[in-house]
Amino acid sequence: MTRLRTCIALACVALAISCGKTESGAKTKPLTKVRVNFNPAMTYAPFFVARDEGFFADEGIDAELVSLDANSALVALTTGKLDVLSGPIRSGIFNMMLKGVPIQIVADRGHFEHRDCVTEAFAAPPALADAIAAKGGDLRGRQFALIRGGFTEFMIDKLLASRHLTRADVSFVQVPQGDSFTSGNQVLDAIRYVQEPTLSNHLTNGRLKVVAAADLLAPGTQHGVVLYGKRLLQDDPDLGRRFMRAYLRGARRYNEGKTGRNIAILSKGTRLPAEIIRRSCWLPISSDGVVRVENIQELLDWSRKLGYLQADVPVAQWWNSSFIDAANKSLGPAPPSTLR
Repeated sequence: MTRLRTCIALACVALAISCGKTESGAKTKPLTKVRVNFNPAMTYAPFFVARDEGFFADEGIDAELVSLDANSALVALTTGKLDVLSGPIRSGIFNMMLKGVPIQIVADRGHFEHRDCVTEAFAAPPALADAIAAKGGDLRGRQFALIRGGFTEFMIDKLLASRHLTRADVSFVQVPQGDSFTSGNQVLDAIRYVQEPTLSNHLTNGRLKVVAAADLLAPGTQHGVVLYGKRLLQDDPDLGRRFMRAYLRGARRYNEGKTGRNIAILSKGTRLPAEIIRRSCWLPISSDGVVRVENIQELLDWSRKLGYLQADVPVAQWWNSSFIDAANKSLGPAPPSTLR
């Protein structure tokens, strides 16, 4: 009997050691690195949430967030130095597709919905905004801060069209990419396109007033997208599906709104005080990742007309829904957003 008890005890010890090794092995298994561009902006919120809540790690992924400007990020995606590109829609992305570069849009990363706050808007110094309002919103003779070839220019043309104006009725001052608010460290006396949290900061301190809100001017318009490069599209689509599952979990958690945890994560990711994050108007990002194809097509038609796009790009060439389809099937129906 003593011998039997000893054998049982030894067996249990061996089993415990074996189980410990299995658990330890699972914990220490190397994660697969996936490189993603980012900027310390609120529009990258789903990536921040998915990283800090461990959603990427759950999928065996080490999401390396790489700080790059828009042009450098696009080049990095086309050369394989970046696996995922997140950013605003612009014609350069589609020109790369026309050249045969294997990149595709795979998910939403921000669009316009009419809510009780403003995420993006054309704004101006108070005196200028008041003068425009006093003339019934007439923009004739006014100056706009212009960033050519991108979403800002597209929105300027939509604003002018809504007021039955053309570019000949206004003037422009060219500003660097991503700098529609200042030039040479001087505040421009012009109408400029401003995003959160810059918008709410300057509305609060009285430096700006809204001239036209983006969600009213272009409801439903697709602002930002997520793109995959060759590695996730062709070389390892299973990795692409796992990445998307984590990303959508991040988007769903983000859409729970201004919880204490979400505010803390966004504050860390954007390097902004929690009070600014709490006060800001959060951009709607689809919990199911679906993009508004017709709205993107409108921007492509505009780009083609102005010569920014070299040729027409078929929807099947730029939009790939297979990754969000697989992720949503795994995760189940997306809960309604509680963003306010």
